Amino acid sequence: MEGCQMKVTCDTCGCDMTISSSYRYVCPQCKHEVEMHWVQEKNEAYRDEHKKNIEWAKIKGSEVVVVK
Repeated sequence: MEGCQMKVTCDTCGCDMTISSSYRYVCPQCKHEVEMHWVQEKNEAYRDEHKKNIEWAKIKGSEVVVVK
């Protein structure tokens, strides 16, 4: 997701997740982790349909939910 300013939020505690490596997002508060490729796949499908990138996604367990 080069050049993408996507906000990724942990739905468990509401914290913004940070990129911990080239393949994971991690919540600094509750330590919930999600694989980056899940977010990238969701963004690719969203971009194909809406012609723009996801601006904000929430992580619910292993599900990526588009907020904006």
